[in-house]
Amino acid sequence: MKDHRRLGLGLEALLGGASAKADAILEPEAVSVAPAAATRNGHPDLIEADLNELRPNPHQPRSEFDEADLRSLADSILKTGMLQPIVARRRDGMLEIVAGERRMRAARLAGLSRVPVMVRQVDDAAMLQVALIENLQRRDLNPIEKARAFRRLMQMNQWSQEEAAEAVGLARPTVSNLLRLNELASDVQEAVARGAITMGHARALLGVTNPSARIQLLRRILEEDLSVRAVEALAATQAKPASKPAPATQDAHLADLERRLSQHLSTKVEITSRGKGGKLTIHWYSNEHFGQVMRKLGMS
Repeated sequence: MKDHRRLGLGLEALLGGASAKADAILEPEAVSVAPAAATRNGHPDLIEADLNELRPNPHQPRSEFDEADLRSLADSILKTGMLQPIVARRRDGMLEIVAGERRMRAARLAGLSRVPVMVRQVDDAAMLQVALIENLQRRDLNPIEKARAFRRLMQMNQWSQEEAAEAVGLARPTVSNLLRLNELASDVQEAVARGAITMGHARALLGVTNPSARIQLLRRILEEDLSVRAVEALAATQAKPASKPAPATQDAHLADLERRLSQHLSTKVEITSRGKGGKLTIHWYSNEHFGQVMRKLGMS
């Protein structure tokens, strides 16, 4: 089995053809050029193909393409041509895009009928990895698209988080944080994908285990424009285990003492009986308040 992790050396090696390492991974396919596709510059793997021969990468991690960005690229193609070929593989009589769907869509907007295509022999696992690398290097995916792509990449290759991170040149904690986004409910994922909340907000929401509480906190973020720090504080509060319920009954004498001491000291007092002993807890809320309590106890 080929070590597709070496694709992490980048698209320059994939497209340039100068690296022996990349050639060992993506072996040029001996193609029989169809009548609708002519070779370019005498290179048997670089062809000029009809746009109708191309079909999208089924492993493309990007689910949305910005219309304004595509039109800008289309204008650039009209002025200077397509400077970089689309990379594709032959599959079921079609050219299946490995890298360059954005360029293909822009070419359609520009009204082109034919585009340069570099034909390569690539398996499904490499298809996903190349598409992921291309988007990371050129037009960043949104965090949810990255999270789903990394999950698929790991499943297809049976990789660890460290291996997946190495494959695309990212730190393992970065990949780990992205993968955790897959645990979020669809409502939260959608908010992250459209940029309504940040990765920081999403990580804080992961600390809220109760689904309904998590959705309520998401609504507060959207309605009140809460900062990440504020969400982290609220999430930490909700994540704390519920305090133990007070005993159903309490010695009437101790309950009366607790009430009278609270009134005398002007603060919360708790008396807990434990067998022949017990515990007296006096609360204070500032240094000044502590001094007041001490004075009432005759300690100052």
